[in-house]
Amino acid sequence: MIAGNYALENAAREFWTLAGSEPSYPCDLESSIAWALPLDVRAVPELSVGDVNAAALSADMARPFSGQDRRLRGCLLAYRGKGIIFVDSSDMPDERRFTLAHELAHFLLDYRAPRLRALAALGSGISAVLDGLRPPTRQERLHAVLEAVPLGVLTHLMERPAGGIPSSAVFFIEGRADRLALELLAPAALVLEKHGSMQRTGYEERRTRLQALLAGEHGLPAGIAQAYAGTLLYKAGGPSFRDWLTGEV
Repeated sequence: MIAGNYALENAAREFWTLAGSEPSYPCDLESSIAWALPLDVRAVPELSVGDVNAAALSADMARPFSGQDRRLRGCLLAYRGKGIIFVDSSDMPDERRFTLAHELAHFLLDYRAPRLRALAALGSGISAVLDGLRPPTRQERLHAVLEAVPLGVLTHLMERPAGGIPSSAVFFIEGRADRLALELLAPAALVLEKHGSMQRTGYEERRTRLQALLAGEHGLPAGIAQAYAGTLLYKAGGPSFRDWLTGEV
């Protein structure tokens, strides 16, 4: 599996179960999110840090970001069990789709999952600690489950790289969110099943056709489709010995 982690496939399946429907492609994630989670999606033209700060203040949150204002592809604010995902409505639809999936992945992996683990381990009373309404007791502080649980407001910014998968994907937390975003939009097992009909063609043709499938049928941005196609083919066995002999790599 492309994620390299069965937990990511489970997280994607759980989301679609919460949404109450099987995904169709390209995914309409926004309507599925509305059914599945306490998440508000806001599309803002030429989204910036200033837009996010203004929204946070209007929702009685502390101003989450300081420093110079700058353009963003997306942003997540998560607080008290719910959240807001901002996307730049000036972006092309495929870029907005991936941004939304990436920020949804952060909510599922980095906010909702550890929060649910803490509530299950310590009971509903711990929610006041998770939401920053009271400090943890000594016993709560010692409990290992809190080590991976964000306290107060969880924030994440998706910056605007020149193209392709964001450079921050080299870091574990960003790479994991990228992989879950891809699993939501273009599940590896499904894509590789479609790829099965291409096996008798040369490697370069397979990569080109797979990239076109990811961009066309699954609505991925071109740069991300190109990178994901290469990764999928590598996981599926990469260039064959015949490909090397015929110079198709």
